[in-house]
Amino acid sequence: MNDRSRSSDAPELSVTDVRHDELRRARRALVVVGLVLPVMLTAIAAGLVLAWLPDVPDPAATHWGPGGVDGFGAPVTYLWLSIGLGLGVPVLMVITVLSVARGQWGGSARLLGAVALGMSGFSAVLTTGSVWMQRGLDDATQAGSILPTVIGGFSALLVLTAAGWVLQPDVHPTPAVALQPAHLASISAGERIVWLATASMARAGMIALGVGIAALVGIAAVTAVQAPEIVWIPLLVIVLIGVAVGAMSSFRVRAGAEGLRVRSLLGFPRIDVPLEQIISVRAVQCHPFAEFGGWGWRLSTDGRNGIVLRTGPAIEVQRRGKRTLVVTVDGAEVGAATLQAYLDRARSAQA
Repeated sequence: MNDRSRSSDAPELSVTDVRHDELRRARRALVVVGLVLPVMLTAIAAGLVLAWLPDVPDPAATHWGPGGVDGFGAPVTYLWLSIGLGLGVPVLMVITVLSVARGQWGGSARLLGAVALGMSGFSAVLTTGSVWMQRGLDDATQAGSILPTVIGGFSALLVLTAAGWVLQPDVHPTPAVALQPAHLASISAGERIVWLATASMARAGMIALGVGIAALVGIAAVTAVQAPEIVWIPLLVIVLIGVAVGAMSSFRVRAGAEGLRVRSLLGFPRIDVPLEQIISVRAVQCHPFAEFGGWGWRLSTDGRNGIVLRTGPAIEVQRRGKRTLVVTVDGAEVGAATLQAYLDRARSAQA
């Protein structure tokens, strides 16, 4: 059998097979970059910290201010810091990516994997540098400036983040998949049909935001006891985040003769797309993390604007002279069909 016949008999890979292979390679690279390498860096850093701890004064310097050392703690603090920051944070980031980017991938997943490696390097330099500079001292107040160590830590963060980015494959999200269009009878002159729906953030996202706000409340409570003069800082952060969550967690979506209107339940932000500005409309399946890098009011790498609060159906509107708009909302097929019916009526009137 010649080479030509062998090649013709070989099974051809489908687009789906190629896509699955790309996703597997991306996940493997993420695990290596975001978990395996941080484990190695953290093990080296923790080993050095353990070896040097007997030579470090107790209490050790754990915080530096403009005038030098102004905070102290047990030397073993650096061991837990190296493990928590150098390994705990990367593990959390990688688990998050693997859980939300299952059937899709994109630049955000690649970036988080790279940052996980960078954070591990930052932690390794910061903890080992802080312990090394205190070796042999009788009093931790004799420790010199922490600035060189901090500069080294941020340098490691930048260099290793860049390396982590290069070590991962460049896998782009698949184009938005069009959903089965809904059929809506033509709208006659004088007849009005309006489609209304609410676009809300997924429950998991709301729970995560709730946990974050609860953590901030705890920080504010501790600050009120230990440093009441600056308690206004966490309180201000809580208020700002609360307003942002209220403004971005739920939107009212309206499709009708005027076009598409999307408004936050707080009234702002909002966006109106007049019917005459719409070139085309369709319902698509949207994956916010892969396509837009996250949730909320976002801008994708391909230039689309998005009010994307959950994975699922979305209305995609191509606008004349402006960016394409994507809005995730249940029943997007019917909303898109409503707009299409009005577009057809307007075009028939112009014919």
